[in-house]
Amino acid sequence: MLKDPRLWAACAAFAVAACLIVPQVMAGRTPPARAADVPEIDYVCRETREVFRLPAADGPQVNPRTGKASLVPARFDPRTKSWRPGPPPDVRQRMRRAG
Repeated sequence: MLKDPRLWAACAAFAVAACLIVPQVMAGRTPPARAADVPEIDYVCRETREVFRLPAADGPQVNPRTGKASLVPARFDPRTKSWRPGPPPDVRQRMRRAG
């Protein structure tokens, strides 16, 4: 019985099927992103020119001191030694990948 090639072919087919099906069934959901997984970037207030370090997000952020959505991503200008509004996070990511 152990020398029957049909038995070995059936076992091999079962093993291949199990390797393809089990991960799909058992995968479940990916865990939610933790706060530690979100990178922090510098934001500058368009009104007060204050700089804040907050988790990266799309669109203008709310200034914790004024309550207005006036924070935009910032970049440091070494020539003038001041913080300036910079590109949004998605553009910044593309620039990092390209460069």
